[in-house]
Amino acid sequence: MASTSLTSGPLSSHIRRIALPMSIGFFFNTMYNVVDSFYAGKISTEALAAMALSFPVFFIIIAVSEGIARGASALIANAVGSQDHKQEAALSEQVYSLGFFCAIGLTLVGIFSAEPLFRILGATGSYLDLALAYIRPLFLGSIFFILSSMSNSILLAHGDSKTFGRVLVIGFFMNLILDPWFLYGGFGLPAMGITGISLATILIQAIGGIYLLSVVIRRGHLPRNLVQNIRPRLRVYGEILRQGIPTSFNMMSVALGFFVTTYYLKFYGEATVAAFGVGTRIEQIALLPAIGIGSAVVAIVGQNNGAGKYERVRECIQLCTRYGMILITTASVLLYVFATHLVTIFTDDQEVIQLGRDYVRIVAFIQWAYVAGFIYIGCLQALKRPMYGFVEAILRKIVLPLIVFHIAVSVLEVELTGFWWSMVGINTVMAIITISYTRATLKKLYTAS
Repeated sequence: MASTSLTSGPLSSHIRRIALPMSIGFFFNTMYNVVDSFYAGKISTEALAAMALSFPVFFIIIAVSEGIARGASALIANAVGSQDHKQEAALSEQVYSLGFFCAIGLTLVGIFSAEPLFRILGATGSYLDLALAYIRPLFLGSIFFILSSMSNSILLAHGDSKTFGRVLVIGFFMNLILDPWFLYGGFGLPAMGITGISLATILIQAIGGIYLLSVVIRRGHLPRNLVQNIRPRLRVYGEILRQGIPTSFNMMSVALGFFVTTYYLKFYGEATVAAFGVGTRIEQIALLPAIGIGSAVVAIVGQNNGAGKYERVRECIQLCTRYGMILITTASVLLYVFATHLVTIFTDDQEVIQLGRDYVRIVAFIQWAYVAGFIYIGCLQALKRPMYGFVEAILRKIVLPLIVFHIAVSVLEVELTGFWWSMVGINTVMAIITISYTRATLKKLYTAS
């Protein structure tokens, strides 16, 4: 099997080789979302708010697919590092059949739960109709998100991030063409409105997922008789799920956290919800390098942990932390200075621009905390210790916000600025705890070894 060994050679080179293509790919993926938001804003501010409202529901698909994929990638990387080719093959084969069952479950749950969830968040009338028109097709196409994520998990475990990055770049340019075409119609297609934006996404995911699968097969990471070998093997399912479920719930808590935040933001008005949606898109752009570095951590730490090269694990974490903090400090300064200009890319609604600017400038002070989370929780995943990420996410995104936001909104009745600063406080505290816990775990693990 063609594979890149991450257990020898300069770690700095490995980090750059994996993180850079992923960062570039995720930049274009984020700009893909920017294009979606841009065209939703062209429909109406209500449509833009509906897309923002849909994000936490849509993120359930991302959480399940990416969570299980990252868990599988960590296990496969450890198997590659220890040169356990039988285990590597079993994991690679079974991740597809497991993904298939997950896709069926996602589609059923999403179709039936979307409307009640939107109503809880205060959506009614045309606002609700727009949100449902956008989200329902995405759940029907969840199989293609799963296919893409599972294929990338195998490639990343072997040190290849370029292929997935290339797919994300091409997907962005396809979206530039398909979004306006499906939205406004033409060349034989009827105008489909906001539904057209989600249908364009499904088509792009289908093309990308099929291509990634073909690369995995062509490189020999899967056997030729794939259909026979992907029949469910419960033991392997159990291994993947033990690693992947906590990671999925970790990511899903982001969606649940959006529900919690959006629930309390509705007391500040629909424009605030739209501003929050725009602001999170902008944050994604700033965090792209950190996401790339987090992907590098899973692959590099996984292979070196499997090979028993613990000093390289420590060095990898130190280097990734240094790179991440330098990059995010620069990005945070740019966020603060150009906040207004960035928000105006998404909307010309003056109220949303003012609210979005204030949000971006305040959360610029917690971007470092997100970077620390990507690196240190990614390290724990690679060490096959994913449960902390689940617990941390539940506390940071759900438990603490429920308590703090309730006090801020219902008891203290703070203005919106105070609400944003309460988010800064929650994330700062949890970042400090995460860094301390991971360092203690590394020390205990490698001292015992």
